[in-house]
Amino acid sequence: MKASVPLFAVGYPVAVGVISRWIPVVRERRTAWFAAHTAAVGAIVAGWALERRWSAVAVNGAWLTTSVAWYASRRRARS
Repeated sequence: MKASVPLFAVGYPVAVGVISRWIPVVRERRTAWFAAHTAAVGAIVAGWALERRWSAVAVNGAWLTTSVAWYASRRRARS
């Protein structure tokens, strides 16, 4: 089995699960969810790098960078 398969098998479901709730994650500063998303997307990027699919590394790496900047730029919503 290729080393990328477990990275994708864990990374994609976690990342998609968090992305499906992205706005509340950012607004409510759900740190654990954001950390899981960041680790998952990092695993996806690593998996694509192992496969030497540089366009996929670039796309997923761009989302990783964008998501971190987005999360960092938002303040916690007032309750």
